[in-house]
Parts: sequence; structure tokens; C-alpha cells
Amino acid sequence: MEKSWTLLGHFEKTARTSFFGMALAVYVALETFGAHGYRYKITMCALVLLSAMYIAKKALAAQSIVGIATTIFSLIWIAPIVNANIFYTVDIWFMATHSILSLAVAVGAFSYLKS
Repeated sequence: MEKSWTLLGHFEKTARTSFFGMALAVYVALETFGAHGYRYKITMCALVLLSAMYIAKKALAAQSIVGIATTIFSLIWIAPIVNANIFYTVDIWFMATHSILSLAVAVGAFSYLKS
């Protein structure tokens, strides 16, 4: 019988919590409160987008709806590459996007990202 898609996906309940997921969630959350210059960091964009590829791989394997949603939400980090000031010119975008992404990745660390 084939497993169907679920909110958190199918994962080993006794597996270790994902260090990658916890570390990424903390780093993204810390970026919310850090001092920022005149331009959003391209390296942060690259980190989030590369992480999204890994999250997508794990989410597809686990058939996790939250994982796919996290991957799609991560695509927002393409915007600062195109427009360096996008997070600073739209009210509350910066804090909201970082907070939502860090919470979504933290949920993944305890579910479909487990190893």
C-alpha cells in the first residue's frame, strides 16, 4: 500500500532530531535581529535557497506538505538577489519572512528532516 501525503510527512519517530534543521532555524531567526547594512546579504539568500533544495528533497521523500510549503516559501529569497532593498522597503517583510521560515524549518527539524 502506498503512503499518502500528510502534514508532517512520514518519518521514523525514534530518529534523531535534525541538527541541520535546528541550526538553520536558529541562524535565520538570529538574522531577524541582526544589524543590517544598506543591502541584504547575498550569502544569506544563497544559504536559504540551497537549504530549500535539501528541504525539498527530504520533504518529497517523506511526503510532507509542510516541507513542500517551506520550500515554496523559501523562494522569496530570490527577491533580494534581484532587488537588494526589497526586505527593507516593504513594511514588516523582513521580520515576518525570517520568523515564518525559521518556525517552518524548526517544525521540519522535529519531523520530516529527522535522520
